[in-house]
Amino acid sequence: MQKSKNTIFLKKISAVFFIIVVMAALGLYLSGCRNYDRKFDAVYFFKTEPEKAVLDFIYSMGNHDAEYIYNNLMLDKDKNNISKEKFISEFSSILSDIDSIDIKRTVYLGYENEMSKVVVEFDVKYTGGKSSQYKKYVYLISENSKWKIVFDKTFIGF
Repeated sequence: MQKSKNTIFLKKISAVFFIIVVMAALGLYLSGCRNYDRKFDAVYFFKTEPEKAVLDFIYSMGNHDAEYIYNNLMLDKDKNNISKEKFISEFSSILSDIDSIDIKRTVYLGYENEMSKVVVEFDVKYTGGKSSQYKKYVYLISENSKWKIVFDKTFIGF
C-alpha cells in the first residue's frame, strides 16, 4: 500500500514539474517574440524595451512597412503634422531603394534630456547593388506605455 501512495505522489510531482517547465518555456518563447512580426528571436528577449522598438523599426524598414512605423513607432504629435497616407507614400518611396537591412548590433545608452538613446549599427543593401554601413543614434520617448521614435531628433543629418 505504501508503494502505491509513493507512486501516486511521484506522478503528481512529475506532472506539476512538467507543467512548470512547459509554462516557463512558453513564457520565454513569447517574450522572445519580436513585436513587429511576432517571429521568435532569442536576442530580442535580452534587449531593453527601447532597443526592441529600434529593432522593430529597422525590421519594418527592411520589409518596406511604412504603415507599421506610422501606427506603432511615431509620436502622436508627429502624426498630427502629417497624414497617414502622405507618410506612407513618402516613406515607402524612400524605402523602395532598399533591398535588405542586416542589423549588426544595438546598444542601450541610457537617458539623455528625458529621452532614451539607443545606438544601432546596420548594413543596408540597395536595389542597385550598392551597400552602405550605418551607425545611428535613435532617440525614443515612452508614450502610452510604448516606446516611440523622436524622428526630428533622430534623423537630423541622416
